[in-house]
Amino acid sequence: MRTLFLDCTTGVSGDMLLASLTHAVDELEGPGQGFSVLQSELEKLDLKGFELDVRERKIAGIMTRFLDVRQTSDQPLRHLADLTRIIEGADLSEFVASHSLEAVKALANAESKVHGTTVDHVHFHEVGAVDTIVDIVGAVALVAHLQAGKIVASAVDLGSGFVEMAHGRLPVPPPACAELAKGMVTFASNSGIERATPTGLALIRTLAQGFTTLPLGELQAVGYGCGSRSGDDQPTYVRAFVINEVCEESVLAEHVHA
Repeated sequence: MRTLFLDCTTGVSGDMLLASLTHAVDELEGPGQGFSVLQSELEKLDLKGFELDVRERKIAGIMTRFLDVRQTSDQPLRHLADLTRIIEGADLSEFVASHSLEAVKALANAESKVHGTTVDHVHFHEVGAVDTIVDIVGAVALVAHLQAGKIVASAVDLGSGFVEMAHGRLPVPPPACAELAKGMVTFASNSGIERATPTGLALIRTLAQGFTTLPLGELQAVGYGCGSRSGDDQPTYVRAFVINEVCEESVLAEHVHA
């Protein structure tokens, strides 16, 4: 059985997940295939006003992929109903549509709870911005393309310190991230920065079926995805491990007979 293990031990964001998954597809199928899959799926959204910038970045001596969603024209302020309409109106597979909607709703629910409003009245950049829509639908589509029978994640580093937001200087994890992290296995490093974003957490809680260490199995590919805050002083990236999982008994038997 193919397993997808998402290593979030240095944090997680939507763009880091997206970059790591395109890299993992390239490792399995050849250079450029991950981006090709991503573009093909995003075209189904009929969403205008953005472009994708994909390049390699060396972070603390490690080659990683960086994927930036650049907004090229003004976007309307969107509510949950608008995002639901975009996703449901696209010709996406049932898996991609349902999981994308689940992640978007998780974002809206978290924001509505911490701000004391309803999901229908939530209008904020974390949900409405074009890069969030692209990150969510793109990441889910790439996961679907990898055809993993099981999706698991490591414990997630939420970071530490404080972060400047529209509502002021807030402790890490900020309220929406803390809400989204409920039920997940998390920890706080002494990094002094925010290492998990709302979009990244919404995707992990939607896609991951459990939290564990690297599963036993034959490793097929590893995709590295850095983010805009990644650098030599803060070497952060998501790693997407594609594994052919095997049972421990068969590995032991092979070792005995070798």
